[in-house]
Amino acid sequence: MENKIIKSFIEKIKENKKYSSISDNIVKKEIENYMRKYQTDLYDEKFAIKVIRKELHRLYSSYQTKGKKKRDSLLKDIEILQNKNAPESEVLEVINALLKITLSTIERLPHYEKLYKDIFNITGKPKSIIDLGAGLNPLSFPLMRLPKSTEYYSYDIDTEDIKFLNKFFKTLKINGKAEILDVRELEDLRDLPKTDIIFMFKLYDLIVPKAKKLKKLGEEIINILKEKANYLVVSFATKTLTRRSMKLPRRIGFEMMLDRNQLKYELIETDNEIYYVVGG
Repeated sequence: MENKIIKSFIEKIKENKKYSSISDNIVKKEIENYMRKYQTDLYDEKFAIKVIRKELHRLYSSYQTKGKKKRDSLLKDIEILQNKNAPESEVLEVINALLKITLSTIERLPHYEKLYKDIFNITGKPKSIIDLGAGLNPLSFPLMRLPKSTEYYSYDIDTEDIKFLNKFFKTLKINGKAEILDVRELEDLRDLPKTDIIFMFKLYDLIVPKAKKLKKLGEEIINILKEKANYLVVSFATKTLTRRSMKLPRRIGFEMMLDRNQLKYELIETDNEIYYVVGG
C-alpha cells in the first residue's frame, strides 16, 4: 500500500511540467527526505507538494530557461550540416545556440574555450572525463578541442536531458554516454569508472547546502571521487541567480576541507564562477 501511495504522490508532483522529466527515483528520495524531516506522512498533501517541489527546483529547475523545447530542432540542424560537410564554424554556431538553453552554460559561453585551456594546462589533456550534475554542459565538448575518442561520462537527474545528451553524442560521433545518477548516493559514486578528470560544475553547493549536518556528506563525496580521478574540477557561482556579486565568492569552508584532507588545489576564476582544480 505504501508503494502505491508514494507512486501516486510522485505523479502529482510531476504534474507540473517543470518537474515532469526528473527521475522518479530522485523525486521518491525527496519525498522520503520530507517524511524524515517533518516526521510525518503525506496527509498534508498541498504543503508536502510545495516543499518537495521547492527542493527539486533548487536542485535542478532554477538553472533552466524556456529554450529547452528548441534543442531537438537545433540538433537536427547539426545533423544536416554534418551531412553537407559544412565548415566546423557553422556547427559550432548551432552548438553555441544549444548552450544558451541553460543559465550556467549561457554564463560560461564567453569563457568556455579559455576555461578548458586553463584547466588542461594544469591537468594535462584528459583521455577520459566524468561530468557530474552535468546538465547540458557536455554540449561544450567541441569547445574542449579534444579528440572525439575521449571517453565522456555524463550524469544527471533529468531523464529528458540524459536522452538528449545521448542523441548529441551519437550525432557528433563523440565517445560519450549519459546516465541518471544521484550524487548523494555514495555507493553509486563508488561504482563510477576511473577517469582522468571529474567535473562538478556548480554542483557542490546544491548537494551540500549550508546545513552543518550535510558538511560531512560533502567531505565523503570528495574523498570517494579523489580515488576515481587524477583531478577534480569543482566550481562555485560567484554571482546569485539575480546576477548580484557574492560578498565572499571563495569557499573558505571548502578550502579548509581540502587542506584537512591534504588535497592540493589551484584556482581559476571567470566573471561568474570560481573553479577549484583539485589534485596533482
